[in-house]
Amino acid sequence: MDPNELLPAARKEFLRSFIRVLGPTLADASAAMFNMAEAAYNPLEQGQYLHAGAMLRRATEVEQSMREHLETLLTRSFQTTYNSFRPASVLNMSGGSLSLVDSSALESELMLKEITASFRTEAEEQIRDLNIRVALLFKQEHIRERENPFRPYLIARSIALAVDAYGLEAPLAMRLTNQLAASLAARVGSIYDSVNSYLAEQGVAAELQFKLKRQTSEPTPQAAAAEAAKENQDYVEIGGQRYDTSRRDISHDRTPGKLEQLFHSVRTLAAGLGRSGGSAGSGSEQGAARHASRGGTGVMTHFDSARQAESGAAEEAGVPEFATQDEPAFKWLGSNQLVGTTLRSFFDGSQATQASPSYASHAYGAAANQAASAPDDTAIAGSNAEARQDGSTEESSANEPSSSRTAIIATVHQLQKSFTAPVEQMFDNFGSIRNLILEQRNHLNALTADVDEQMTIDVVAMLFEFILSDPQVPAEIRAQLGRLQFLVLKVALRDPTLLTQKGHPARMLINRVGSISLGLKQIDPTGVHIATEISRIVATLLDDDSENAQLFTRMLDEFDAFIAKELRGSDTQINATVVAVEEVQNRTLRLVHISAQLHEALQKLSIDPYLREFLQSVWVRAIEFGEHQEARRGRRYRLLVPDLLWSIVAKSQPEDRTQLFALLPIILNTLREALGEIAYDPVRQKNLLDWLVDAHTTALRVASSMPAGRGLSLPAIHEHFFSFVYPSTDSPEQLQQEQDAPETQRILAQAIRDLDLKVDMLDQLLDAELGDESAAMALPLPLDISTEMIRERLRSGVSLEVKLGLKPSTGTLNWVDPKLNNLVLSLEGNEQPAIVSVRMFRRMIAHGRVRFLEAEPLFERAVQALLTSADALDQPLAA
Repeated sequence: MDPNELLPAARKEFLRSFIRVLGPTLADASAAMFNMAEAAYNPLEQGQYLHAGAMLRRATEVEQSMREHLETLLTRSFQTTYNSFRPASVLNMSGGSLSLVDSSALESELMLKEITASFRTEAEEQIRDLNIRVALLFKQEHIRERENPFRPYLIARSIALAVDAYGLEAPLAMRLTNQLAASLAARVGSIYDSVNSYLAEQGVAAELQFKLKRQTSEPTPQAAAAEAAKENQDYVEIGGQRYDTSRRDISHDRTPGKLEQLFHSVRTLAAGLGRSGGSAGSGSEQGAARHASRGGTGVMTHFDSARQAESGAAEEAGVPEFATQDEPAFKWLGSNQLVGTTLRSFFDGSQATQASPSYASHAYGAAANQAASAPDDTAIAGSNAEARQDGSTEESSANEPSSSRTAIIATVHQLQKSFTAPVEQMFDNFGSIRNLILEQRNHLNALTADVDEQMTIDVVAMLFEFILSDPQVPAEIRAQLGRLQFLVLKVALRDPTLLTQKGHPARMLINRVGSISLGLKQIDPTGVHIATEISRIVATLLDDDSENAQLFTRMLDEFDAFIAKELRGSDTQINATVVAVEEVQNRTLRLVHISAQLHEALQKLSIDPYLREFLQSVWVRAIEFGEHQEARRGRRYRLLVPDLLWSIVAKSQPEDRTQLFALLPIILNTLREALGEIAYDPVRQKNLLDWLVDAHTTALRVASSMPAGRGLSLPAIHEHFFSFVYPSTDSPEQLQQEQDAPETQRILAQAIRDLDLKVDMLDQLLDAELGDESAAMALPLPLDISTEMIRERLRSGVSLEVKLGLKPSTGTLNWVDPKLNNLVLSLEGNEQPAIVSVRMFRRMIAHGRVRFLEAEPLFERAVQALLTSADALDQPLAA
């Protein structure tokens, strides 16, 4: 396979496929711009959209511009593909002076990043296959999308350059670029399919060969450490990096430095919180933190292991070296700064540290390491420093990791592959779980002079010091979480929001695993099933090299589904209750919704009280049943309401009388059909029909003196009920109000009684006991737990303490309604499950009748313990 022959031909196929999809893409984008013009209220904005739409109508001109820009970008891309080889036939092409990073098309390269990401999402498999094929052509063992000359960034860039050439206003140019990208996204897959098909025909497969490396070329960490010990060396070399294996004994008589004190304190807090079940920040915990910060040892720490271990295993583990009192404990801490204040700024994302000038120009939570200036074209063309992991970063050097960050991330990745031990090897000689980051802290910090990277390394190590020591989590699960240390550090270095935002997928997954630990016996008495599932999730994360945070989200979803399945499968009564509640709840919500719609339609009309009561209490059930069976039948039952009301209005015109005689059979047949379906009482049905006979008789007996045209016409009443007969989608706010309405719970309770389910309805049990609901909702929640926080923590498998009588009992959330309306609980000592609405659950928390056994999620406990320890370090007790 000669790249000199295959790549130019593949380039032609790529361009041919790109041009083929441009026509329909421009047509779709033009139509979208005209639609925006119609929806615009501002005449100026409307004119801009019309201009952009008309511009796209000139398809030939736009296609030519995009094709020319793509050809130039391709030429430049071919010149920077894989430093190890350059196809001669491509090097002769002229690329002009166009750079792959200098762009005036958009105000920010972030826009190109989003567009490129959307292309990857639409054609993930095709792009991955092409990345592999290009790597095979160049005889590369590692796959990097950055080295693919047909990468999706080029398409995104060609769109931006083509739009930029028209000199539009910046906001309009960005919107037009986005629209073109959106219209093209669905067709990107076909472009890469064509190139893949061509290369496949030429014998280039999308499969990398698995090659075993000889042991002598790169020994395992254990073997390398043992060999180094034999030769009395102080280091071993793995993957081009040197790792210390020498024993650094720390004297018992030395006063511990700040960092050592902080690690002592965090681990001591973990043990103390596990025994008390409290949360960080209380007086006892702060006292423990101060005790540890002054050198007290409440538990065995990694520092103790470093001092006391005598076996060779401790040496192989890489005992850390810490700062002494004569040197700064934290390179990221200024001389006049407090540790607690600095860490709070770090976790808040405000980054108030002044220890290094680099902190002033770096903001966590924004794009990492913004470059001061872009390199020139020559430097870009000849540099191989732009190489990335597959699809993980963008083309622009402004958004690329710095060389320091790229190096440290690569090192952490190598450590993840080489030093992540099996579960049974995660325990040291004293039974503590090894802090792998702490073991390699000095080596990692030595690889970077960037203080924010050093701070990230230290903070992640300290957070894991708590996580690995928290006795609320079983040791085996902690050991599994410990295997993720280098992966979490790598993600934190790439994406600092992991440490600044509670909603980061990796953080949420750790919290979810920790929360399950408290209710482990209720979910899985043996613990085998859950331990196996957690092991599978950890292995999946460690085996994946995409470094995509979406994988954490997928693993979290799979873990949630697994827990829900375990809970329902382990108890047939729980499963039957959940199935019934799901069905009843859906039908109850529809019933309440229909009732609200009918009430709104009837509220301005004067109707006989008997008929109003029938429609609002009985006929809404018939409509709900009909819609549940078939949408057309439900609409027919809705249409009966205006027909029935019109039929009993006085008829003064002959044509109205004629129309009534034609309509009466339809009304009566529909009534009998629907009332039979809902098993309406026959006696009451006969009473209704008798009442209607009297009402229709009265309507036809019109006094001769009654003015003509006074009656209401059938089309007029149909128009009044149009929104009821043909309802539109209601807003989420309105649906939520109906879901929370007290009558919804009453209907649900009645339906469950009708099904004869053996459950406790806590809403009914506690409604009167807890007093006025509005007053209860005004009560402050304990521990500053907000309503939103409650909703976030409602997950199946979560453990609770519920107080229904004099003595509290332990409970487990067996099922959480996806719409967060109702919960199914199992209470210790109670054979039958309990159902409670989320609204009542909040009231119970406010009244102290229920609390989460886990005061805070695991990761958040670690953060709080670290801050508490830092505050104690800043304000030590007087001797």
